[in-house]
Amino acid sequence: MANTQGMAFKFQVIKGTDIEQLSHYNKVTLGHIVERVGEIRKEKGKKDNTYLVINTDEPYADEVIEIMKRHGHWG
Repeated sequence: MANTQGMAFKFQVIKGTDIEQLSHYNKVTLGHIVERVGEIRKEKGKKDNTYLVINTDEPYADEVIEIMKRHGHWG
């Protein structure tokens, strides 16, 4: 497991296969929430971003953390 000390928890990630297990109602509800968040971001002039997600239990996670720290994207 990677050393995540000092990591800021800015993002929430939900695995697609976990979403598939939700009821239809919950999927629709989640869809509406995600849509509304997108609308709010657009109203604030923010762009749609694409993110890379790294599981902290991957053997290379500490290397990725070091790269992020060097570029000021940690904590």
